[in-house]
Amino acid sequence: MKRILTRILLRFRMAGSVRTKLMLAFFIVATLPVGALGYFSYHQSSKVVNSQFGSYVLYAVDQLKLHVDGNLKQIDQITGNILSYLIASSITVGDDVPSTYEQYVEERDFQNYITSLESTNIFVVAVITPSGRVIGNQLINEQSLAESEFWSDISQYGNEHVLIHIPDYYSTPANEYMISKIVPLNRPFGLPDGSKLLIDMKADTVLSLIKSFEKDTKSHLQIMDAAGKVLLQTSSDYESREDDIVWSRTLDAEDWVVEARVPYATFYESSSVILRYSALFSGLAMLFGVMMASFYSIRFTMPIKKLAHSMRRFGEGDLLIRTPVKSSDELGFLSESFNKMTEQLVELVHEISRTEKLKSEAELKILHYQINPHLLFNTLNSIQWKAKLARQPEIQKMLQHLIVVLDGSFNFKQTLVPLRKELEIARHFIEIQRFRYEDAFTFRLEVQPELEECLVPRMVFQPLLENIFFHGFQDGQGNIRMRIFEDKNILCMTLEDDGAGVTAEHMKYIASGQKVPGKRGGLGLRNVDERFKLHYGEAYGLSIESIRNQGTKVTLTWPTTTEIQAPSKY
Repeated sequence: MKRILTRILLRFRMAGSVRTKLMLAFFIVATLPVGALGYFSYHQSSKVVNSQFGSYVLYAVDQLKLHVDGNLKQIDQITGNILSYLIASSITVGDDVPSTYEQYVEERDFQNYITSLESTNIFVVAVITPSGRVIGNQLINEQSLAESEFWSDISQYGNEHVLIHIPDYYSTPANEYMISKIVPLNRPFGLPDGSKLLIDMKADTVLSLIKSFEKDTKSHLQIMDAAGKVLLQTSSDYESREDDIVWSRTLDAEDWVVEARVPYATFYESSSVILRYSALFSGLAMLFGVMMASFYSIRFTMPIKKLAHSMRRFGEGDLLIRTPVKSSDELGFLSESFNKMTEQLVELVHEISRTEKLKSEAELKILHYQINPHLLFNTLNSIQWKAKLARQPEIQKMLQHLIVVLDGSFNFKQTLVPLRKELEIARHFIEIQRFRYEDAFTFRLEVQPELEECLVPRMVFQPLLENIFFHGFQDGQGNIRMRIFEDKNILCMTLEDDGAGVTAEHMKYIASGQKVPGKRGGLGLRNVDERFKLHYGEAYGLSIESIRNQGTKVTLTWPTTTEIQAPSKY
């Protein structure tokens, strides 16, 4: 199955046209479910049918076993009654005809007793003396019994014996199967030593059950002895095969086996019928699937082929090509969209050709107005020397700090810098603010020395400090605490102030990365957060906690690294 699916998928990928792919897709969609349904329905149905059929045959075998066991138990009960009668009475029966009236009466009473045990299915109950004289039912012909092969075979057994046969020792031929039990009466029961008790029970009910079950189950039922000899069957011309389905049960009363045999083809006949119908319906479904696949593939691929032709012509330079719209479905919408697109592209080509010249001129103008960073640094250095010559040390120091900050801002070559360089820029920015606000604020920096070589995106601390002075402090008054530490290979920077804080309403805008309405700035925080996420992933970046009139706490997290990474556009 796996190999077939692999070949189907390979064929699908190698199909040249959309029409072929659609036909394959429709065929697979139409046939695979039906085929799978047919297979599983056949498998499950045949399994259920075979199981039910097997259960019924086994039920028939069990019923036949119970019936035969019941008959044998009835014969055993009659045998027990006769033996109990002989033990309890003191009769004396000789091997010859009674010579006295008293012997005649005793023998007559015994004969009346055993014949009284006969019933509808108990055909004969009799005692056979060693000389062959029959005491009991007069249907037994003594001469026929003596000449019977059955009786000569029985004399070989020294104990009880039960068999099923057609007796040949009756005065009137019965031609019926009998279940016969022969019990040697070796004990002194008042009978001659060597006498035997013979009980014949009709087996017609057993035969009728066998015939009924054979008709219903289409099987062959038989009863065999322990040696495998068939004792009773309805047909002797049945030939057993090795592939027959066999059920068997052993009787409780005797070592007989009730066996049912069903030919393999007969047992799976219902499954074969289910298989034929499943195959028929699957074949019809596949034929219908091919027809539907052909119809719908042509229906869908013709507009697509026309559209592909128009697109090819358009790509070759025929800008005036259009594809016909013949339907209002998705394919028609696609063709209409292509026509609109070609019109827009034609207009866009003219627009581009018209504006390209204006764009070139604008770029030339921009080049004229670009500010050269070297010119800015040279100018600031010149002002710094002028301040030194004019003996203005404060202006000189401010310019010195400003040059360091600007140098970090214009250094686009490095995306990640050591933490010590970024902290140096932050310190210079703080010094510039001291020239502005003098001692109105305090700044405390706590950093573990071993972390100073760890890398951090450049220019991320200065925007956060600048945000405190522009939005948090009033006239620069307040306290700032900056801590940098490591926790499980994660660097963490916390920047706390006791300024004005942020309102809950404004925090919603800041948390979503939006600009606060009516407020200047606000882009610095978002820019820092985006740069950290672009470098390290969404799990890192900036978080803000703020309480109005109590202060703000900004937290930055990023992984610990000291390796120089590839430059980023950020």
